[in-house]
Amino acid sequence: MEKAASLQRANQQHRLAEWSRRVEACRSSGLPVGQWCQENGIAVSTYFSWQRKVFQALKEVQEVTFAEVPVIEERTQPSGHIVAAMEVSGVRIQVYEGADGATLQAILQAAKSC
Repeated sequence: MEKAASLQRANQQHRLAEWSRRVEACRSSGLPVGQWCQENGIAVSTYFSWQRKVFQALKEVQEVTFAEVPVIEERTQPSGHIVAAMEVSGVRIQVYEGADGATLQAILQAAKSC
């Protein structure tokens, strides 16, 4: 029974993806819906029914959810002391003892583009 329900959901998802492509094709064609449907052999009522389903699915996917992110440690000042400092285009960059090499490399790359 569960396998049948799973297959049914997969089939529904496949059809939804197919109709999502069709809705996008219709909307980007610049043609009126009726004309596009006629040229593609689709009943206008079927098109609008599936368009509604596609938009509803997109709405469900786009719903915002929030997750609590715990604060691990609060720092007001970086730990260690400054081992290097530079100013590029009015932006002061300070590198503290123990800085990650990859982070330092990314900062230097960003500074080059200023």
